[in-house]
Amino acid sequence: MVLTQNEANELLSKAKEATRKEILSWEKTSRHDEPVIAIGEPDLQFVLSLSRNPFEIKAHFRTKSKNVWLARIDSTRQHINPDGERIIGPHLHWYREGYSLEWAEAIDWYDNNKQLDTLYKFLDLIKTRFPRGVQEVLL
Repeated sequence: MVLTQNEANELLSKAKEATRKEILSWEKTSRHDEPVIAIGEPDLQFVLSLSRNPFEIKAHFRTKSKNVWLARIDSTRQHINPDGERIIGPHLHWYREGYSLEWAEAIDWYDNNKQLDTLYKFLDLIKTRFPRGVQEVLL
């Protein structure tokens, strides 16, 4: 499924929340696929995939029904955009019509030493919240 840029932007701009009824306990080495819905539009569903380990965190956001990837943070050392632009360090991939998540932009807020802060920044950008919050568990 391919979205127009306007459709993708509209999906990203909607206020959304995770459907879990309890606090997300985010362990130091874990992976979660969290169901997310648009507030006031329960049929508009997404999946937020979160993983972390002592070396990196990953967050991917996609539509549930059509599996269209809308956003992702990436901690790899570099990324080369389709136009040849080289991004050094952590970066953010946004959906771009005709390219999916092939394009990225540098970010200065990714901090592996402050993984919860990094997660909250990503959640803010995709307009998603956990109603009961997220608790970092250092196991």
